[in-house]
Amino acid sequence: MPTDPSTQLEAIRGAVARHIANGLVSTIHIRARAARDLATELDANGANVDNLVEQHLINDGYSTTEARTARAAESPDPWAPKPSITEYIPEPVRHVLADRLAHMLLDPAGGALQVQARELTFALKAEGFDLSEPIKQHITDLTLGPDLADVPF
Repeated sequence: MPTDPSTQLEAIRGAVARHIANGLVSTIHIRARAARDLATELDANGANVDNLVEQHLINDGYSTTEARTARAAESPDPWAPKPSITEYIPEPVRHVLADRLAHMLLDPAGGALQVQARELTFALKAEGFDLSEPIKQHITDLTLGPDLADVPF
């Protein structure tokens, strides 16, 4: 490590700027806010690293405007629905789960099995895995039969 104080200071400024740049593009609200707060504190004390931060952002392929406004300005909404993960679940898994839940909902004994199916369906939906439409389709197919207009090939 260099012993020259000015070289050490530049190394520290570079590391701090890298940390701020990474924080600004983070999707974790607390981290983005901490990066903004650190940059603001440095600016207020005459240790501005904005140019270095912008250089890191550009080198990493980010728009400096996006990093400073869109991502970092977002505050998490605790009541917002979770993003959908349904498309990331393999189709065979979605099909099997929807089929099993439809059978549970239509169980002639009813009661506890139907309650469990509803609770599981709503719990999955709360986590972003919505099977409502496939379950409805399975229930329709089970009760009315498949749609004859659907060509099987």
